[in-house]
Formats: sequence, C-alpha cells, structure tokens
Amino acid sequence: MQRLAGRVAMVTGAAHGPKAAIGSVFAKALAAEGASVVAADCKDTSSVVREIEAAGGTALALSVDVREEASIQAMIAATEQRFGRLDILVNNAAVGSNIPPIPLADMTVETWDELMAVNARGPFLCTKAAAPLMRRQQYGKIINVGSATMIEGLTHRLHYIAAKGAVMAMTRSLARELGPDGIRVNTIAFGLITTPAIEASIKGRPGHHEHVLESRAIHKDVYPGDLTGTLIYLASADSDAVTGQFFVVDNGRVFT
Repeated sequence: MQRLAGRVAMVTGAAHGPKAAIGSVFAKALAAEGASVVAADCKDTSSVVREIEAAGGTALALSVDVREEASIQAMIAATEQRFGRLDILVNNAAVGSNIPPIPLADMTVETWDELMAVNARGPFLCTKAAAPLMRRQQYGKIINVGSATMIEGLTHRLHYIAAKGAVMAMTRSLARELGPDGIRVNTIAFGLITTPAIEASIKGRPGHHEHVLESRAIHKDVYPGDLTGTLIYLASADSDAVTGQFFVVDNGRVFT
C-alpha cells in the first residue's frame, strides 16, 4: 500500500544535476509512495516530472527563487490551483556544504547574506507561505533539510553552519507554533552524501574520503537513496506523533 496516496508534496531544490541529486531523489521517492509532487527549483525540473509521470505518478514542475517572497507565493498559488491542497513541504533548496572554505577574517557580509538568503530565509518564507493551506486542512508535514555539520561545527564554513543551525531552531519553534493546527515539523540531516559533485571534489582532496568513512560507525558511503526511508517516514502518517525532532542519517558519524 502506498503510504502517501492522496497527498500533495512539494520539494524545493528538486532539479536534476550533479549538485541537485538529493532533491530529485526526494521528489521521485514521494511520488513512488503515491503523492502528487510539485518539483520546484530555480532550474528546470521538467525532466524530474517526466520521470515521475513515466512511472505512473503525477507531478508539476514549477520555477521558484526561494530568496524571493513573491516567487514563493506564486509557487504556492500554482500548487493550490492545480491540486487544491498541500500536505507535505520539503525545504531542500540550499547552497551546498561543498562550498569553498572561507576563514572568518575573509568572509564578507555579501557572502554571508547570499548564503543566508537561500539556506535560512528560504525555509522561513516557504513555510510561511505553505502554512495557511495546511492550517485549513488541520494537517501537514514540514520536513526541513539540515546538516550534521551543524553539530560538528566545521571550521571555515561559518555561514553554512550558522544557517543550518537556524533551520534546526526554526524546526523546534515552528513545531510548537503549528502543532495545534495538526502540522508536524521535523528536520532530516546528513553529512557527506556521495553525489557526482562530491565525488569530483573528493578527487582533489587525497585521504579525505577515507577519513570520512573511518569516522562513521558504519564504514560506508551514504547515497541520496539512503535518505528516502527517513523522508517517507516523516512525510507519512507513521510519524504523526513526531514533531520538533532532528534525524541524522550519516552511517553513524554524528550522534544526537
């Protein structure tokens, strides 16, 4: 039985590509469980939608800039017009953790603000726009995408770590505020995920891959598909009694 039959799910950052593998995998996994999926990104998501439809699912490709409130409101309006509801929001769009390291002394206000606009303001604006639809239904699942690096506190990525810390803080605050309306808010987090972009970056860092594997309780790579079990759990009725939580999927590198 499909656990998300009759539900409508939205995934931001859902385009295909070496730097966007996770969002597209999320969108297809939600569709495979029966959800109608809105695949949203600043890049073209039509290929993801075609894959979902070819597999018998229903999907809608939308363009969105999560930095801009008007763009997000247009995305929500188009979703409501097409499907009449929104049950699941996956705040996945983000500037990735494989950004170049920047020491504190070299980090500019512009660099800080640019990343924060996507990684912190984006989830805030998307949640703000989606909440009225979920409140009307008295049901919803908001799944924020965090990072295990927020717990580790990596150096030279202060803006990224701070933004992911903000996502965790928003998760807990929103769980309290939206809980009375039947809306659950949780975070799924991970560390180094093996994608084409990550594999390319590792080649220039001898010994880094081995170090990461040795730091994990299970000495294996983590792929985008390894995240979908937790995603579907948080999106489905199986987790209706769970909110405000932080789930790390990283083969046991970071314990919470």
